Amino acid sequence: MVINTDGLIIMEKSVSDSDRLVTILTRKFGVIRAFVRGAKNIKNKNFSATQLFCYSDFSIYKGRDKYIINESVLKESFWGLRCSIEKLSLSQYFCELILNLVGEDNNSEDILRLMLNSLYYLSKGKMSDRLIKSVFEMRVLSMSGYMPNLVSCVQCGKANHLYFVPNSNGIMCKECYEKVNLFGFKLSESVLYALRYTVYSEFNKMFAFELKGQSEKELSNITESYLLRCVDKKLRTLDFYKQLMIE
Repeated sequence: MVINTDGLIIMEKSVSDSDRLVTILTRKFGVIRAFVRGAKNIKNKNFSATQLFCYSDFSIYKGRDKYIINESVLKESFWGLRCSIEKLSLSQYFCELILNLVGEDNNSEDILRLMLNSLYYLSKGKMSDRLIKSVFEMRVLSMSGYMPNLVSCVQCGKANHLYFVPNSNGIMCKECYEKVNLFGFKLSESVLYALRYTVYSEFNKMFAFELKGQSEKELSNITESYLLRCVDKKLRTLDFYKQLMIE
């Protein structure tokens, strides 16, 4: 059986002197792993289209227990990511999140679109890396069933003097927050607006906002904290990215 799909290479691994095992975020089949025979040879027809961060069209043979890429055509390589170790490491963090949140045989069209848009903005420098990270974190969580309540207090429904409380899956008013023994972030008006925007904005407008200085840092801390609570797993690529930002 042969399947045809577009997809993004989110992981690659050498399996011999000449072959490569790639992990692909596909549009209709979720995350799949496929072998590429001879792909490490620069003259191989699949060499350029099966490298990390390549968005390509694939013709894939589906056997009983493995996939093998027959043909591939490169559509976009996001070359700009390779010009910055910070952008490269952030992109790898996005890939690790996909590996933790998306399974096989899932319709992942929206997540693929999110990933492609995020890599585009990163590679072109269209927005600060920190804001792209926040948008990606909240959007991919929302698409994966972890959308928080950012409309009103999760306890009483009030919508003023709000805190974001990761372990409550949303926001709380001051009165309710003071009654629980949970860590939370006090929200300024600008950060609350930006946080809501990352989740509720139209897909084609989700990167169309600005936040600067301390507010940008606060948003980043909030979205990262919520993501770590939802994923509940040590993320090696996130640790590496944060080390780079400290240095």
